[in-house]
Amino acid sequence: MPSVKASKASGSARAASQPYTMPPSPPVSSASSSGSMHLLENLSRPAQTLYNKMMSSMPEGHIYTQADLTDLVGISDPLKLMALIQENMNMGLVKMLRQGDDLCYQATKKEDAEKIQSMTKDEAMVYSYIEASGTEGIWTKTIKAKTNLHQSVVQRCLKSLESKRYIKNIKSVKYPTRKIYMLASLQPSIDVTGGPWFTDSELDTEFISSLLSIVFRYLMSESFPSEDDKPIFPTTSKKKNRNSTKNKRREEIVYGQLSYPANYNAYPSIAQIHEFVQTSGITTVDLAQSDIKALLDVLVYDGKIETIDHGMTYKAILGATVDDQPSAEASEFDSIWSYGPFL
Repeated sequence: MPSVKASKASGSARAASQPYTMPPSPPVSSASSSGSMHLLENLSRPAQTLYNKMMSSMPEGHIYTQADLTDLVGISDPLKLMALIQENMNMGLVKMLRQGDDLCYQATKKEDAEKIQSMTKDEAMVYSYIEASGTEGIWTKTIKAKTNLHQSVVQRCLKSLESKRYIKNIKSVKYPTRKIYMLASLQPSIDVTGGPWFTDSELDTEFISSLLSIVFRYLMSESFPSEDDKPIFPTTSKKKNRNSTKNKRREEIVYGQLSYPANYNAYPSIAQIHEFVQTSGITTVDLAQSDIKALLDVLVYDGKIETIDHGMTYKAILGATVDDQPSAEASEFDSIWSYGPFL
């Protein structure tokens, strides 16, 4: 559960391309004494050159067309080029992808290729679809439909891959009853986890409520003058002659100004509110500005704050309270000063 201290408020993207399914080659049996397969040693020198250039010339994960590879290694004969590509594909060092109607190619890290070589044919096929699902993950029923494998075979492959820590089972807030898998090295997308507002696939209402209270109190402290900002001269009050304790308190409050002048332009922006939440240590959860915007929208809809300067900054509304249920003794003036400094 996301934590809020002292009760104050607590990648890999899905590939656009889909795997072009080809029967993987039989696992390579040769391995070094350390257990690491020397995949490149099983390639011809030109095939090694192709792989090394694919890995070094562009950032990891770059997708090449056949024309790109022709320019990369200077081989114009398509048959010779395809022979080099096939060598790498047999070792799992290059993947074939389909983008629209075109076939493209992507180099794979040697350690990832070694994983593929250690798998059975069925495991490699299941793994390829899980890998292609990226940070969204893939439903077991979808894996069965795409691979056309029997359910028992799919389950056996998933169990084997999970035991080797190549994949992991994740929970989806959209589909809580589905078994969804993704690569163990990836983190699920916000669409899957629900973002910071969900804990174990459940909406964390306590966490949200705490943050709403914190953000509102911060805006209160930034929206109205403090004691030091009061003018040095008293303002008059029609109720000045009353002697009750309550009215003495009211007179003392009216003594200072209740709001900043109309031309005041220092109300906090989303960026400032976000910085406050991130640097104050009130929560250990990493929140984005979009998350803060969601909290602010809730406070606006609840009538506790309002937008200023065409939505660029925010201000608390006079008389609003955290629980929106002020006591019978409170007044619109009392509610401002009862909060005091936020920190």
